[in-house]
Amino acid sequence: MTAQEAIALIDILLQSANKKQKLNDIQSLVFLETWEGHSYQEIADRLLYEHDYIKQVGSHLWQKLSKIIGEQVSKHNLQAVLRRYQHRSAAHNCIQDWGEAIDVSQFYNRLQELQTLETWISSNSTRAIGIFGLGGIGKSSLSVKLAQQIQSQFEFVIYRSLQQAPTLDVILSNILPILTNSSATTNNSISSLMEQLRQKRCLLIFDNLESILQAGICSGQYQPGYEDYGLLFGRIADESHHSCLILTGREQPGGFAVRSGENLPVRSLKLSGLSPPVCQQILADKGLKATLLQSRDIVNYFGGNPLAIKIAATTIQTLFGGDIQAFLLQGNTVFSDLWDLLDRQFDRLSPLQQQIMYWLALNQDAATPARLKAEILPKVAGRPLMEALEALAERSLIEDRRSLNENAPTTLMLQPAIVEYIIERLIQTAI
Repeated sequence: MTAQEAIALIDILLQSANKKQKLNDIQSLVFLETWEGHSYQEIADRLLYEHDYIKQVGSHLWQKLSKIIGEQVSKHNLQAVLRRYQHRSAAHNCIQDWGEAIDVSQFYNRLQELQTLETWISSNSTRAIGIFGLGGIGKSSLSVKLAQQIQSQFEFVIYRSLQQAPTLDVILSNILPILTNSSATTNNSISSLMEQLRQKRCLLIFDNLESILQAGICSGQYQPGYEDYGLLFGRIADESHHSCLILTGREQPGGFAVRSGENLPVRSLKLSGLSPPVCQQILADKGLKATLLQSRDIVNYFGGNPLAIKIAATTIQTLFGGDIQAFLLQGNTVFSDLWDLLDRQFDRLSPLQQQIMYWLALNQDAATPARLKAEILPKVAGRPLMEALEALAERSLIEDRRSLNENAPTTLMLQPAIVEYIIERLIQTAI
């Protein structure tokens, strides 16, 4: 907010209390000088008035504003109070439809990610953002929390889950009446939505993107009948407007990675696991008192996945009587709920991708791409293998050890919990 914008807001506030009331010349001068951080004595000297008179003008104005705003206003907090009022007013005027958005009243950290995302959106040049990562890593929670914090920057905030795989026609027929404020909308086309995104500043959040993507060898491919989502995402990314689309999913849709970049209007954030102190807080909220060392061990095992940590906490309580150390010592910790989560991810993989996962689980000490190629596809060109590895990385199932240590050799790795899951699955298959 600039000083002139603040003066315009003050006039509106004063006229809201009394239509004939607005800042006079001396009040405007005192306000502007105070806004710039000058003391009453400095203002008096600059305007050639007595100190007591300037103080009286200022105090009287702050008292009026305090009554109108409902918050104590002084020369020291003037900017902060007016900015808060502006944000509250904007949020109040913002039309919101949260659909199936989850409750984020219990939100754990992610302050750095929130700051990064807010910076991207506040620039007004970012048209699309992707938040990607393993199932349970916290993508949905982060997108909802972000939308709540930045809603004052938008005229509309609309959140939709794609978990039940609605067609784009269903989504458009649901969203466009909100944006047009009319139930008579008949043209539910991508072009109609783009026109609304150009006319208004809108924040759209589409969660659970993987529900409309194909399983199999190539990640990011749309299921038959859902290709028009790709057309919509491409137009939002490529065409000029002041709105923003946020996508969350376990993998990027086709064409998204090509369009994204550090200085481009499309940005991508791969969500990593939580830190040991945050894990410690999650366990505390579940009624478990963990040391930082125990929290670190749990984070390392589950890759800092908040859903897996919560599932582990329940298991510690029900099967181990709250004894965290006993849980850590018992070894095999891929229990039913976590198994189901990993099952859903594993079943989406192609036979080659599953074969790679099995091989990596059994060869963690020397899992280089060259050795993988030699043992799995020795007589086949490297392209299918590279495509499969790329798809697994896109789905956050494998990572290069150098992501943890830049001096480490190029070695592919799995999280310990995934290794145990894969080995247990192999045993069950053999049986």
